[in-house]
Amino acid sequence: MIRSRGGYSGFNPSLFSRQLLHLARKNIRFIAIILILLTVLLNINHKNKNSNNSITHFDFLESEYSNGGALPSRLRPQDDLLEESDSLNNINSLNVKNDTEILIEEQTLKEKVISERLKSGYKKHPKNTTQGALVESLSNEGYRPKACLMMALFKPTGDRVDHETIYSTVSSIQKKFNNWFEYPWVFISRDGREYIDTEFIEQIKELVPESIELNFETANNEYLYEVPKWIDINKISDSQIGLSDIEYGDSQFFRSFNHYLVGYLWREPFLIDFDWYWRIEPGLELLCDIDYDLFRWMQDRNQIFGFALSYLEPHKEVVKNLWDIFKKFANDFKDKKEIVDFSQNNFQFNTEYKDLPKEKDEKKRKKLEEEAAKNGIGSATAEYNRCQYVSSFQLANLNFFRSKPFMDLFEKLDKDGGFYYHRWSASSVHTLAINLLLRKNQIYFFDNIGFKLSTDSMSSSSQFSSISRNFYNCPVDDATYREFNCHCDQGLDFTFMKDSCTAKFYDSTNRKKPDDWDKH
Repeated sequence: MIRSRGGYSGFNPSLFSRQLLHLARKNIRFIAIILILLTVLLNINHKNKNSNNSITHFDFLESEYSNGGALPSRLRPQDDLLEESDSLNNINSLNVKNDTEILIEEQTLKEKVISERLKSGYKKHPKNTTQGALVESLSNEGYRPKACLMMALFKPTGDRVDHETIYSTVSSIQKKFNNWFEYPWVFISRDGREYIDTEFIEQIKELVPESIELNFETANNEYLYEVPKWIDINKISDSQIGLSDIEYGDSQFFRSFNHYLVGYLWREPFLIDFDWYWRIEPGLELLCDIDYDLFRWMQDRNQIFGFALSYLEPHKEVVKNLWDIFKKFANDFKDKKEIVDFSQNNFQFNTEYKDLPKEKDEKKRKKLEEEAAKNGIGSATAEYNRCQYVSSFQLANLNFFRSKPFMDLFEKLDKDGGFYYHRWSASSVHTLAINLLLRKNQIYFFDNIGFKLSTDSMSSSSQFSSISRNFYNCPVDDATYREFNCHCDQGLDFTFMKDSCTAKFYDSTNRKKPDDWDKH
């Protein structure tokens, strides 16, 4: 506050000093006692302040590192628990240090804790297994995840997304989530032409605080466009003609793009330092606040893949041969430790058991399916139901795609050529791989995220009637709706509609459905 100097014009320093001296002479003993008491109180307060600072720093380290220092039980060998107390007890001897020393101390301690977690984690899960590939990122429990928000600036047809759609999407994500948590953005262009437009770049920067890193990257042309040498170009042309009545059925770029998303996106150098990504589809609008850290929530709870939307692929033609390849791969690995066994994975989500006895009672029917699922994908009664998690909205651990089992699986899929000959989508392949290679308790459905997708962003053509144009999520549970400050129509929620597979996910993972779910 700025005060006017005129307010003090009546003050006379000479008169004041004389009055003070007169009082001092009359009360010299009283003043001496007051001064002594003040000195003692100031010393006590100073000591308490230092003591409190020390305790605060210790408590921070203890809660952030000591309590999280032990390897999570999911990574700890039952017969070989680590003895970490000696290294962590050194915290007690910390003295008050300056900020730089404290940061160095914390970083050193963090590195030591994570190093111990890694050693123990790899004893239980070798690196060549799916779970072993996840040890490094899951050992980061208790710390900020290495994660990013990723948006491709082009449509599945290869057409560029208009700038207004990009701005509105970024604005929505920032307002409803990222202004709180400040994760970096990674924008991916086909050829980098968008980045020549300085006005476009500046407008993106205006939407995002300076504290958030923006990365404007270009897809590796070899990864995105190059067709493998064993692919028959003539067969691609035949496929495009044969599938021309299906959305994206005649698109060469759609085939290349989905091949890229499944087998090459995670190899891009600009993603190498990230463990997690949230794929943001242009045209996405959040309808509820996400006031908790999605990445931290998944990391600290051993969730590897999260989705907010599933649906039933209506066209058998576009998943041709896919089930057979997965069946063979699963049976080849059934008795090996590289992948989880069928009693733990979620392949039941993708399986229909048509030969099972008809059972109207839901609990009995589920029990029959669970028993059948133990026989694995090779069961004579197991058939593919074409359910899939929509990849347009997914949060995933990139190390899952970098794992040896997934890479081996992709190689078999790639050799078959189905990405080009049958128009396999990233959604269908990701779903089968995730349900086969991960534990069912590592896959999560976000029932508290409301959103809608702009139809214009999904396709450059309106001649096809696509189920994707019905994608609209709004939490049907009233308490969740209120808690996350949602502004959407619960009656339009797609979660439990006929063409959604999310009810099947609730059943296969033994998750309780919200009240009155069947009325939506």
